[in-house]
Amino acid sequence: MEKSAAGLEMQKNIILNSLRESLASAWKNKMLFIFLFLLQLIFFSVFSVVNYYYQSKIIQSSNEIFDYLSRQKLDELSVADNLLQQKNIMGEDYMLISRNFNDITRNFRVYMAYVFVLLVIFSSVSWTLTNKFFGSINIKKLSRILSRNFIVLLFYLGIIFLFFFSLLNISIMQLTADTSKLFTKYIVFLGASIILAYFMFISLSLANRAELRNIAQKTLIIGIKKAHYVLPAYVINILLFAVPAFLSYRFIESPFILFSSLILIVFSFVFGRMLMVRVIDKLEN
Repeated sequence: MEKSAAGLEMQKNIILNSLRESLASAWKNKMLFIFLFLLQLIFFSVFSVVNYYYQSKIIQSSNEIFDYLSRQKLDELSVADNLLQQKNIMGEDYMLISRNFNDITRNFRVYMAYVFVLLVIFSSVSWTLTNKFFGSINIKKLSRILSRNFIVLLFYLGIIFLFFFSLLNISIMQLTADTSKLFTKYIVFLGASIILAYFMFISLSLANRAELRNIAQKTLIIGIKKAHYVLPAYVINILLFAVPAFLSYRFIESPFILFSSLILIVFSFVFGRMLMVRVIDKLEN
């Protein structure tokens, strides 16, 4: 009972101290925090442009499919009549559906490739610079941390994106024939992605203190044996994002609340990285 109470007290101390030290460091290093804040804004801006461009293409292809289907007579009498006349029940230009479906998957693959590149480049830089909040780091060491973060991100995001690309390697016939199987694959993909993301952020937080060859081992030790310390940090970060995100959705018609919420969302990403680095730093000691 006493050990359990001591463990809870230690967990509380690590989280609270990390929060306090992260806030103090953000205040002390205002220019660095503002720079990372602006960098996060740039990332969101570029991501939004890429998202809008390819989303528009995907929606256009989807609308063409739905418009074509809406013009077809798919009642029992019309279907029976087409079968008797040996006509395709999907109409004369039924290949339009396949063409647009292929356009959707192709545009989505290109979109995901751009997102992958953006995430690897931006996250490598932002996680590397986050370490400067908690100690002086020279250029040589900073470049080593950057290279470690780059490799870590290539590994984790590479697995996630390759798995996702494999799910997109499907024809419209396969999609309509076996929807339940595809849904099961997506559930497995989602679960695997969450697990990989959990360990990825630990690995990124270790890049300052561990050599590349030791990151995997230390990630597993901290991620598994000290999960009761790591998970509360994740919960705090999720809440830091979720609360302003909910407010921006709930009060979307209020410019002031919307703007404030968006600022807090950007803040949550910058501060969230700081908190993770600080918590993992204490657990690794």
